[in-house]
Amino acid sequence: MEGVSAEMLQLLVDHAYLSKVDITEENVHPLFEAADMLQFNGVQGDCHDFLQGHVNEETCLKIWMLADRASVSFTELAETAKSCALKWFEEACATVEFLQLPVHLLKTYISDEGLLARNEERILEVVMLWARHDLKERQKHLKELLKCVCFSRMDQDYLQNILKTDRVLAKVRGIKQMTKSQSTHDRPRQILQQDFLLLGGSRLFLGGETGKEMRLHLNNYMYRLGLDSHCVDRSPLPEPLQDNRGIAACVLDGDVIVTGGHETLNQAWRYRPSLDSWTKLGCLRTGRFYHGMAVVQGQVYVVGGSRPVQYPDSIERLPDVEVFNKRTNRWKKVAPLELAVSSFGIAACGGKIYVFGGSPYVYDGDDVRENETDALQVYDPLQNEWTYDSVLSLKMTSIQACTVGSKIYIVGGNLKCVLCFDPDIQIVTFMADRLFPWDQCSATVCGSEIYITGGRVHQYLTTANGTVRKVTNYGSVQCYNVDKDTMVLSKDLPEPLYGHCTVTIDKT
Repeated sequence: MEGVSAEMLQLLVDHAYLSKVDITEENVHPLFEAADMLQFNGVQGDCHDFLQGHVNEETCLKIWMLADRASVSFTELAETAKSCALKWFEEACATVEFLQLPVHLLKTYISDEGLLARNEERILEVVMLWARHDLKERQKHLKELLKCVCFSRMDQDYLQNILKTDRVLAKVRGIKQMTKSQSTHDRPRQILQQDFLLLGGSRLFLGGETGKEMRLHLNNYMYRLGLDSHCVDRSPLPEPLQDNRGIAACVLDGDVIVTGGHETLNQAWRYRPSLDSWTKLGCLRTGRFYHGMAVVQGQVYVVGGSRPVQYPDSIERLPDVEVFNKRTNRWKKVAPLELAVSSFGIAACGGKIYVFGGSPYVYDGDDVRENETDALQVYDPLQNEWTYDSVLSLKMTSIQACTVGSKIYIVGGNLKCVLCFDPDIQIVTFMADRLFPWDQCSATVCGSEIYITGGRVHQYLTTANGTVRKVTNYGSVQCYNVDKDTMVLSKDLPEPLYGHCTVTIDKT
């Protein structure tokens, strides 16, 4: 049987008799193709599940092509592989599989508005690289592919020079008109015009003289990250915000508003990305940390949180809610939460504020006791009132909530997957699984994607020597695509962190 090796055929014959198959990274691709050709749907499904968990920067293009060639539709696998390839453009283009991409996949790849390339010049370079790999056969596709390149965003000196020096490019019919057109790309990559900021956070590690003492490291920097998680810039936070935990942040009119914190309970600050400057705002009326912030109808709200009663022995939860008056530079109290909580998920949607879960009980140093709720609290600014419900039917804390379109997505905490909440019908849907633990992560939205950063796992393990505390910090960046319901990894954070804040801003 042409296209099926003896080894793969043997695995399929064994499966027919034994109903099991040993899938490995080495055999999964030829086994998938053999199972597809001979219609071993069960084996192909097992290969699909295996591949779904092994999509990365080195395998994404190969898996994308594999799913695309299959006689049975594997849309989820194809979308996951494609999403990964969009995030890891440079790494994917350096693989052998890039040069083997069929023209229809390459066109889909380079025309996607979510492609994280350095610039349009780089996209042109890889198109020409692909074409030259088999110029005699591929030259006829060049014009079609070049329509996916946005020449108007290129450096014009670079463009003029390459037209003079690259004979293959210069011979493409109509190339001069294409390079002069301002609309050669139907959907400009606007998503590339944004970055995200990471502020504060901490991590635990073993240190001290014995090497077994748990030490806390606090991040005193603000990182500016591109959408491929590459660090564009790093700058120190204002001195009062350093050596701090539990701050909250949101974006108002392009500026970042930061409030509260363990060491700055009542403080509020404004960061202007366009000027790279910090300004102190009027103080909060109630000091807090591990609280939430939301913007509704151009107004900033600070919600709930914690405050020390007899720190560090006792920490209480706050119901207090405040709104900022830009004209007077003062905070005003509005209706309080029905249930005082901290470490909750908060999102603005449809002109209202939604608060999901959180920790409602006083903390007295006991990390083992359950301290979470399934409460959903909704604030209507027009009525200045909160409503309380338990439609979540799932207790959660240390989570994040993000609005995309008309729905709210919840990640973090002990959740195993993304939750999608529809405010109109009050229903929660389970979406894509997480790739890494994400307790106390942060999350921010860019376009139709949610960037979920960092997190930790905090455990008490029973050993022969007694109870041992173990904390694992994560620097992973998990990108959830709302439209495709796919979760892929981007580059890691500059350092593993939890309890930090992230916000999306325009490039400056």
